[in-house]
Amino acid sequence: MRYDIEADWQLLNTCNYRCDYCFFPGEVLGEKTVRHGTPDEWADAFSATGLTFLLHLTGGEPSAYPDFVDLCAALTRHHFISLNSNLTQASLGDFARRIDPARVSVINAGLHPDERMRRRGLEIFNRNLALLHEAGFSVFASVVATPQVLANADEVARQVTVPGLVPVPKLLRGSYRGRTYPDAYDAAERAAFRAMSRRARSAYGEWRAARSEPPTVDPFADDDFLDGTPTFRGIVCAAGSRFVRIEPQGDVFRCGSDTALQGNILAGTFAPLPGPRPCDSGYCFYFCRKYADPKYTHRADVGPRADPPVSGRQSLVPPHLVKRVGTALQRMLGR
Repeated sequence: MRYDIEADWQLLNTCNYRCDYCFFPGEVLGEKTVRHGTPDEWADAFSATGLTFLLHLTGGEPSAYPDFVDLCAALTRHHFISLNSNLTQASLGDFARRIDPARVSVINAGLHPDERMRRRGLEIFNRNLALLHEAGFSVFASVVATPQVLANADEVARQVTVPGLVPVPKLLRGSYRGRTYPDAYDAAERAAFRAMSRRARSAYGEWRAARSEPPTVDPFADDDFLDGTPTFRGIVCAAGSRFVRIEPQGDVFRCGSDTALQGNILAGTFAPLPGPRPCDSGYCFYFCRKYADPKYTHRADVGPRADPPVSGRQSLVPPHLVKRVGTALQRMLGR
């Protein structure tokens, strides 16, 4: 899979789930989806840049996006995609039939056990997971590691019935039931988290070894962050040149913590930075780790790190999410 630039593209805020650890409040998750372009308009706009993209489609729930499969089909004519999904939508059956697995880097299937139980969604999750797996898509399951999940790790693992796929624990970040995570994890929870991470790395060992690079969102080493979120400020990073963040209307930013606009895809004004430069924001969690590593930048002009990343007391909610939630709430209140 050869591409020029990777993008974390939030298609929409809307989601059919209401997980109590989600960064977005229910008002935002329930807003009406706005389409800013047709599938062909989006595909043509990306191709007009002259670059080949790996587009990580996320949300909200991306498979709930109108014309989702048509959009994926249009994008994968010349680009690659990856997907973060709760696997609840009927569109995934059409996705499995129409989309070439060779054009899909990975599908991260979010388990969300509490919502599954409330909505009787476990059967459809496993059905869609098996469908995608058997169709040849590269998939793994993940679960946000709440204290409840960690206390019942074996039972949570049994909820995923597709052979060989076990839930990878994702670090709980931010405020959850009156406590701030990951600081609030106690010793037993940290030990359980590490055990789940080791189990996942073992289960997906051959799959990970066969990949040329990590998934866009890579929770397999989240146990590294149990003792603090690292800061990458000052470290040379390829974000902006080899990686960007895209908002629903097509606005492009260097990363999840940078608010300087790099243009708009649909308007044809996006231009990547000419090369890596020192991080001026400090924290994007997954993306920092990948794009501060010269091994994954595919460019000879990526310099060495100035210093290794160190743990620091960063804000646990990326600034672009704070801004997006505030903007969405303001729009709703103004109706």
